[in-house]
Amino acid sequence: MLPLIRIRVTADRAGTISNVPGFLHDLKQEAVALRARMQRRAILIHLALIGVFGILLPWWKGVDFLDAVMLSAYACLGILFAAPAAAEAFAQSQPKSLNEALARIAMAVIYAEFMTVAILGCGLITVYLKAHFFLAPDLEALAMSAVLGVAASVAMAAIAGWMTLRFSSGVARVALRIIFLGLLLLFFSRSRWLPDVAGIGVLLSLAVAAGAVVAIRRCLG
Repeated sequence: MLPLIRIRVTADRAGTISNVPGFLHDLKQEAVALRARMQRRAILIHLALIGVFGILLPWWKGVDFLDAVMLSAYACLGILFAAPAAAEAFAQSQPKSLNEALARIAMAVIYAEFMTVAILGCGLITVYLKAHFFLAPDLEALAMSAVLGVAASVAMAAIAGWMTLRFSSGVARVALRIIFLGLLLLFFSRSRWLPDVAGIGVLLSLAVAAGAVVAIRRCLG
């Protein structure tokens, strides 16, 4: 009985490992597709966003930019990029497998977090150049908010992918705008809570992401 169990465990592990190269291949393909979708106009828009939110706004705020709430909000900017990127990726064609769907979600999150790091990094550099001295931010709150940002980006990308598959890209875009508006209103009314509820937000985001992935799997049959 014991050898049989070992054989089954080994087979399960081999099956899991064999899916990794396929996922990495899908991820590489999605990276190529994302680069193809990034036309010159999109690049200019991204540079403008970095200029406004990574340079102009931090320069205007000065050391107030280092407030825990402000940095937490910046750490969660990825949700504004991940969801539209995922919706656009899923609108191109229906994924042939769950691996391919997960690769599209992962690439959308990677792109979103790259933008988040670029904007936040430019913001910190701008503030320190203006202030001429180094004032360390609340690193613990920033790290927790960064984890929340990644988890929320995964959740939003998965939701966007599912909505595009289940309904259409148009429905997904409208639903995402409503969700973003709700999050914006929540932020303006309860912004001081953001650093304190980051842990709960991570768990909630992961639960939503898991549910969306299950829904995507059902859509793919």
